[in-house]
Amino acid sequence: MVAENESSVELSCITFSDCLREVNWEEASTVFELAPLGRQKREPEKLKRAFEASYAVIVVYDSGKLVDMGRALCDGEYQAAIYDMVVLPEYQGKGIGKEMISRIFKKLPVENIILYSVPGREGFYMKCGFRKMRTAMAKLNPFMSDQDSGYL
Repeated sequence: MVAENESSVELSCITFSDCLREVNWEEASTVFELAPLGRQKREPEKLKRAFEASYAVIVVYDSGKLVDMGRALCDGEYQAAIYDMVVLPEYQGKGIGKEMISRIFKKLPVENIILYSVPGREGFYMKCGFRKMRTAMAKLNPFMSDQDSGYL
């Protein structure tokens, strides 16, 4: 169990899973909206397909309630990328996100791992061992390409 923190949510029964069978994708879409991860609504069916097509997934529940998710793509030999790390605001700062990253790392058989960070969350990922890159480049959707989005 993850250590409790002085916040409005008491962690009673946190469980980590790599099984997507029990995920309610409507609920998952809501978690993405509340987290928030960007400002784009995640359609439940697309979200489901993205997670099912991933190399590694972690889903976190608190007494059966979906509270966090994350996934990674990987070629199995050289490179991996972590996407869609979401933690509901009331569960942030309790060690759950760090545990999710740790569990995803253990599933990836490569050393080179990249990720997108929501602007303002870079410090969290740096605590997990990530470093900023000088040469990263991207072709992004219109929202992320907007100068005010914080991604560029």
